[in-house]
Amino acid sequence: MSADDIAFATPYTNHYFSSLSPAMLRFVPLLHRQHAGPSVLAANGGDRFTYAEFGCGQALSLLIMAAANPNATFYGVDYSPAHIARARAMADRAGLANVVLLERAFEDLRPDELPPLDFATMHGIWSWVPNSTRDALIGLLDRHLKPGGTLYVSYNTLTTWTGLLPVQKLLYDYAEQATGSPEDRARKALDFLESLIAINAGHFKNAKALSEWLKQTKSGDIRYVLHEYFVRHWEPTPHSEVARRMERAKLSYVGTTDLVDTIDRFTMTPETAKALGEVPAGSIRETVSDLLRSNSFRRDIYVRGPVPMTPAEWRQRTRRQRFAMIRLRERCNLSVKFPIGTVELNEQAFRPILDRLAAGPATLAEVAAEAGDTQDSNLVRRVVTMVAAGYVYPASAVDADPGPSQRLNRVIADEIAAGHAHDVLASPVLGSGVRMAASRIVDFAAGKAPPEEGSQERKDHESERATMARLRVGFAPG
Repeated sequence: MSADDIAFATPYTNHYFSSLSPAMLRFVPLLHRQHAGPSVLAANGGDRFTYAEFGCGQALSLLIMAAANPNATFYGVDYSPAHIARARAMADRAGLANVVLLERAFEDLRPDELPPLDFATMHGIWSWVPNSTRDALIGLLDRHLKPGGTLYVSYNTLTTWTGLLPVQKLLYDYAEQATGSPEDRARKALDFLESLIAINAGHFKNAKALSEWLKQTKSGDIRYVLHEYFVRHWEPTPHSEVARRMERAKLSYVGTTDLVDTIDRFTMTPETAKALGEVPAGSIRETVSDLLRSNSFRRDIYVRGPVPMTPAEWRQRTRRQRFAMIRLRERCNLSVKFPIGTVELNEQAFRPILDRLAAGPATLAEVAAEAGDTQDSNLVRRVVTMVAAGYVYPASAVDADPGPSQRLNRVIADEIAAGHAHDVLASPVLGSGVRMAASRIVDFAAGKAPPEEGSQERKDHESERATMARLRVGFAPG
C-alpha cells in the first residue's frame, strides 16, 4: 500500500494470524523432510532467533509471538505511522524489550536496520503492492534472510480471483472520485456495484456468485474491506510467478501452512487426487492444485537453501517435535468437517492421541508411547490431521518464561474492557497465541467467580480454565 491509496488513512484491523507462528514455520519444512531455520536452544531453555514481519500492521501477531518467545528478537516493519504508534503503545505497556518497530517503506529500509534473519513473514502484502515494492521485498530477503532461513508469504491466487479483477478496478476508480471519508467512499462504490448487478445485463447477467460476494463484503468490517479491495495495486498472482520471483533471493518453495491441503482425501475426490498426482511436481502442480481446489488464498513457506533430511534425521527430529491441544477436549469431535465434507475419523487411531495431549503438551515420541504406534509416518499423518481439524498445534520445544506473555495478556484484557476487539492470548507453551472469546478473556483476567455449580456455563468455564493451565496462559496482576 502507498500513501495515495484510498485505504491508507484508515488503520487496518488488528487481528492475530496463527500461520505466522515460529513453531509452524519450523514444522512445515520438517513435514516435508527439509532442514530449515535455527535448531539450537538458548542456555536458559528458550529459543533464540531473529524474526521480521514485513507489513506488520498494528502488529498483534508480532507482539503475541514476541511475548511468547522472550529470548528471540522480533522486527516489525510497516508504512503506516498509525499502525506503528499503536503497536509501540501495546509493546511498551507490556514491557516487551525484544520488539523493534520500524515505520518505513520497504524501499527505504537501510541495511543496518535489520539483522540477519532466521524467519521472515509477509501476510496480506504481496497481492496489494506494486511490482517495485515486490522487488524491494525480494532485495530485503536476499540481503537479510540467512541460509536455511524460512519465509512465509501469503497472497490471493489468480485461479479464483480472475473474474473479480474488472470489478475491483471499477470499485477503486469509483471510490477515488467519490466524496467523503474513505469509509463513505467505499460504501458508495459498493452501492454503485449493487445497482449495476440489479440491471442483470452483460458482465452482471445472472451474476449470482458476484451478488453473494457483494453481500458478504458489505456486511464485513469496512476497515478490512478498504484494505482488501480499495488499493490501487490489487493483483492476484499465480504460484508460478511468486516462485520465479523468490528464486532471485535463492528461495525454494517447500509447502503450505494450510496443512489440510497436504492430505488429498480431505480436500478432493480420489479421482481428482489421482489426476493431480499425474501432474509433474513443481509450480505447474501447485497451479493445477489451486484450480482443482478452487483455492483463493495461499499461505506458502519458502526456504533459502533447503537441505533434505535423511530418514534417520527426519525420524529423530519428528520424534522431538512437540504438540499441544488448543481446543477443549470434549469438543474434539471425531466427525470433522473438511473441504471434501464430513469425515469420520477412526476412534482407535485418534482417541489415544487426543487423550495424551489433553493431559498436556507432548513430543511425538511421547504421543507414540501412548498411542502404541511404532510407525512414525502414520503417527505424523494423524497428528497433522488433528492440526488441520483445529484441535492441536505445533508447540515450542520447551516452555518459555511466562512473565512477558502474562504482561501482554493483561494489556489485551484491559484493551478489550476499553472497547477493542481481541480474541487471542499469548501462550509460552505454544510460542504463539491461543484463541479465546473476548468476554472470557475479560472474566478470567478480572478473576470473576465461575458460573453456578452444575450449569453448562460452569462446565465450559472449568474446561477453558483447564486449557489455559495446560498452555500456561495467565495474566500479570492488574
